[in-house]
Amino acid sequence: MGAGTKVTVYGHVETVRRKGRIAFILLRTFDGEEQVTVKRGEVSDDLWSLVEELGREYFVRVEGTLVQSSIARLGREIMPERIEVIAPSKPTPIDLYGKVEAEWPTRLRYRYLDIRRPKVKAIFRIRSTLMNAAREFLRGEGFVELSFPIIIATATEGGAELFPVDYFGRKAFLAQSSQLYKQSAVAAFGRVFSIAPSFRAEKSRTRKHLTEFWQIDVEAALVSKRDLMDLQFRLVNHIVERILEENERDLEILGVKDLEPWDGYDVVSYDEALEILRRKGFEIEWGEDFGADEERALVSEFDRPFFIPEFPAAITAFYYMVDRRDPRIAHRIDMMGPGPYGVEWSSGGLREYEPARLRARMRELGLNPESFGWYLDMFEYGFPPHGGFGMGVERLMQTLLRLERIHEAALYPRTPDIVEP
Repeated sequence: MGAGTKVTVYGHVETVRRKGRIAFILLRTFDGEEQVTVKRGEVSDDLWSLVEELGREYFVRVEGTLVQSSIARLGREIMPERIEVIAPSKPTPIDLYGKVEAEWPTRLRYRYLDIRRPKVKAIFRIRSTLMNAAREFLRGEGFVELSFPIIIATATEGGAELFPVDYFGRKAFLAQSSQLYKQSAVAAFGRVFSIAPSFRAEKSRTRKHLTEFWQIDVEAALVSKRDLMDLQFRLVNHIVERILEENERDLEILGVKDLEPWDGYDVVSYDEALEILRRKGFEIEWGEDFGADEERALVSEFDRPFFIPEFPAAITAFYYMVDRRDPRIAHRIDMMGPGPYGVEWSSGGLREYEPARLRARMRELGLNPESFGWYLDMFEYGFPPHGGFGMGVERLMQTLLRLERIHEAALYPRTPDIVEP
C-alpha cells in the first residue's frame, strides 16, 4: 500500500503512548503491527476521548490514511478518521509484550492469550509453511495424500501405550499411527502419505514427548533403505528452503539466524552409535534402545542430519523386515536431527510383506496374530515390497527453531499432565 492510501485495519491495542497533544497507538494485527498516530485538533473530540479510554488488548477497527514517516519505527503510520472499539478487554493475567516472561505452566494455563505473542505466532506461521511444504514436496514426488482412521480396533505398535475408546460398547483405541492403513494403501497407489495426529499413552515427561502429536506418514512400494533416506533428507531440505523463503520475518522474531539447508547427511550404524556413546561414558549393551540421555549425547556429535539404518530386531515393531542373513537385525531407519536441539525426527524402514514371517514376528514379540486378521489377510493378495517412515512435525520444528521443549511446537500441547485448555 502506498502513502495516502485509505485503509481499514483491525487489531489488538498493544500500547497507547500519549505525548502532549499526540497519542501513538501500537496495534497488533493478525499479520503484524501498525502504528496509529492521533493528533488532537486534527481529529474529533469524540475520537480523542475514545483514545484516552483505550486499554491494552482492546480489539478495535481503525479507518484512516496510511502515510510514510521517517520517525515511526515501521516507516509508516496511520492517521485515523475513525476508531471503533469492537471488544474491550480486562487486564491480562500474563504479560504479552515482552517485558516479563511468564513461567511455562502459567503460559499454558492462559495459552489462548499466550498465542497472541509475536514469538508464539511466528512459531505457528512457520508450522503452517512446514505443512504446506511437506505436501508440496510429496505430491511432486508422485505421492497421493490419503486420510486414515483415527479410531482403530487393533494396536498398531503393540504394548500398552494406547488410549481406549468406548465405541458403542466395543473396545477401540485412538491410533498410535496410521501404519497398518498406509501399508494397505500402498498396494493400490504405490506412493501414499498422510499428515495427521497420533496418540500414545506414554507417561514420558521429556523435552521430546507429547501424548498427541502430528506425523508426516509416508509409505512407498519398491523402495530401498537408501531411497527412504534420500527421500527424507530431500523432504527436510525442501521444508527448510520454503521456511527461508516465506518466513524471514518470523525467523528474525525467534532469533533463528543460521537456518539453512544441509549439504548432505551421515549414516551411522547401530554398532557405531554404541561406540560413540561408550566413549562418552554410557554403559549400554548391544540390543538396547537409546533413551533420552543417550539420544541427546549422540546428536550432539553431529552438525548435520544422520541416519541409523538398522536396529536389533528385539526392539523393533513386528512390521519391520528382519534381515534374511542376520535375524538379530531389523531394517528400521531412524533419522536424527543434529546439535543441541537435535532429537529423533523420524522412524521408518523396510516392511515385512510375507504373511508367514509376519505371523512369526508377532508371536516372537508376544502378539496374537488373530488380533490382526484383516491386516495379515491383505498380504495374501500379491502384496509388493515396500517401506516408509513417520516424521514428527513437532520434533522437526523443535530442532529447526531451536525450541527448548517440544510443547512450544504444539498450539495446545497434550502430555500426561496437561489436558486443558
